[in-house]
Amino acid sequence: MKSHYDAIVIGSGLGGLTAGALLARAGHEVLVLEKNPGFGGAASTFERGGHRFEVSLHETTLPGSGADPKAAVFRALDLDAHITFVPIETFQEIRSPVLGAPLTLPHGLDAVEAALAARFPDRREAIHRFLKQIGRSQEALAVFAEKHGGHWWLGHAADLPLDLWALVRDMRASLSEVLERYFGKDELLKLVLTANLPYYGDDPDRLWWLAYAIAQGGFLSGGGYYIKGGSGKLTEALVEVIRDAGGEALTGRRVTHVLTDEAGRATGVRFQTGADDVAEVSAPVIFANAAPQAVAQMLDEPLRDDFLAPYAGRDPSISLFSVQYALSRPASDLGVTSYSTVLLPGWMQTPDDFRAAAPLLGAAPGDRLPPLIAVDYGQIDSGLAEDGPAPFSVTGVDRLENWEDLSETAYAARKSEWIGALTQRLDAEWPGFAAAVTSAEMMTARSMRDVLGTPGGAVHGFAPEPPSKLLSGPPSTVRSSVPGLWIASAWSGFGGFTGAMSGGAMAARAALRRL
Repeated sequence: MKSHYDAIVIGSGLGGLTAGALLARAGHEVLVLEKNPGFGGAASTFERGGHRFEVSLHETTLPGSGADPKAAVFRALDLDAHITFVPIETFQEIRSPVLGAPLTLPHGLDAVEAALAARFPDRREAIHRFLKQIGRSQEALAVFAEKHGGHWWLGHAADLPLDLWALVRDMRASLSEVLERYFGKDELLKLVLTANLPYYGDDPDRLWWLAYAIAQGGFLSGGGYYIKGGSGKLTEALVEVIRDAGGEALTGRRVTHVLTDEAGRATGVRFQTGADDVAEVSAPVIFANAAPQAVAQMLDEPLRDDFLAPYAGRDPSISLFSVQYALSRPASDLGVTSYSTVLLPGWMQTPDDFRAAAPLLGAAPGDRLPPLIAVDYGQIDSGLAEDGPAPFSVTGVDRLENWEDLSETAYAARKSEWIGALTQRLDAEWPGFAAAVTSAEMMTARSMRDVLGTPGGAVHGFAPEPPSKLLSGPPSTVRSSVPGLWIASAWSGFGGFTGAMSGGAMAARAALRRL
């Protein structure tokens, strides 16, 4: 390892790797320092007992045209040559005692409208208008993401008002407010439309409508895809770009300090390679792929308040729990028919009931179980299982306070209880499931905190809450109060794989202008 680089990346999540890869492709020497034994953070897989499991990815959107920021990154780094996206046949299947027969939502807004209208015929017109609003939000965002000259805007002015209005009217609205406008007190239909809310949060009153419309709309209109072989394949491809360009990517290196000069400008980092081994390396550009709270602790104390000031009052996103199952039989043999199945318990009657889900894990399992999103990787050519059945997982909302005060013994015991309860829930839905389980491993908000280093075990950066001012979304800046230090992660704006890569791309563009 050299003593000086053009850029140093702290952490190897998708945001930091995207920023590092873009600078490396532009001809700059890049060093990535990762504290964990492997790269990728949430974008990774792990192996247990000969089985490969996905850490976080259920599905993502296909990098394409329009507003998807992954498209530009994939083109710039030629990632399509290394990544295979496997299409998922349907969006999701929803099961709930209050719904009756399971409802399958396909891909494509028109197909979704037909499926919903068939189940809720009295709401046909409201469903049409609601999905039209989602589509217009998508189209408006795509238009604003493009770069056009004045003649284009003049020539297309007549086409813009409805799409623009879709954005402006609901710029400060919550998901609850928009659902109320279209569906009033029809709580069952609203519950169906928010069945996968745990992917975004657990409180529709505090979830920004446009964040939901853009994310959910992307899946409904363009379909969901899985990265063949697991999300770690994307991580591997980005690391390869950096190394092929002459950069270095190292694991087992925990950055403890961002070095600054007398003017407060970032000049390098100090890191540990063991309990007592400390080293320093310099660079004019530092990309922090970490939560701002964690980055602040790496700064000299006089710099911390100014660094954290832009994030004051912003809450971290929800955390999640998951249970990864290895099975002796394909889940399809047990009656599982969809890649993604949402299991809503009978006690849930409205979207507001999602708020009561996460606290359930703060005690031993009782009469109430949380809503679950079950994913059967065997429904597609996931590439996770070379021999034998593909893994199966369930996930739901979680909070760090459910687990953080438990001793290691109590923590293991609580997890074991919940694995048992959730396994029996799946067995009730698909008889024979419990007998087919050969292993089960649970990750919690505590696991997320320990692996990702995020406050509360947050998995999506900041919570996507409605902005306080018209025409202003949540802050999406990559700049910091420390010159030369850039935030390259989901904490730069929106969460998820797309948000993380977008944050990395924005940080890279900003840094390149300074090099």
